Amino acid sequence: MGSLKDDWKETGKDLGGAFKQLGKSIVKSGAVVVNKANDWAERDDAKEAAREEKAANTVICPDCGAEITDPEAVFCLKCGAKLAK
Repeated sequence: MGSLKDDWKETGKDLGGAFKQLGKSIVKSGAVVVNKANDWAERDDAKEAAREEKAANTVICPDCGAEITDPEAVFCLKCGAKLAK
């Protein structure tokens, strides 16, 4: 049986190893969270770009308010009103 001092040293080493592993786990978890946040931001950017592109290619009928997604359309598909260019 070892001395009390040796027991404390061994316990300290064990705790040190446990804290080292805990630190590694926290760092890995943080990296995963950052990657997920980047993915979400990129998806949001892509959605926003798609919305902006749709808005740029959408004409609103002055008579009925319908959204016309064909930028070449001359007449409203809903009410038949002539669209302004």
